[in-house]
Amino acid sequence: MSHRLIADLQTRVDRWFDTLMGDEARLRSYQRDLLAMRRLSPRPRCTVSLTLRQCVAARKMARHARHALASCRNNIKELSGTNHQ
Repeated sequence: MSHRLIADLQTRVDRWFDTLMGDEARLRSYQRDLLAMRRLSPRPRCTVSLTLRQCVAARKMARHARHALASCRNNIKELSGTNHQ
């Protein structure tokens, strides 16, 4: 039974890892956009504020994915008996 749970948790870890990589790539893209906007002389204020909000949202999503990954990995360690107490 625990082998099946470990396999399910490993699947979740893989999915959360993919999500995290996507979130971090999105954040890097938004940061590149912000750097490009800084070079414009009349900075489009609404576009800058939108991109800043997108950066904040991407950071929150990445933080959530990291937390979920850590939780799944801890659960796997507990189920496999490799958790040091």
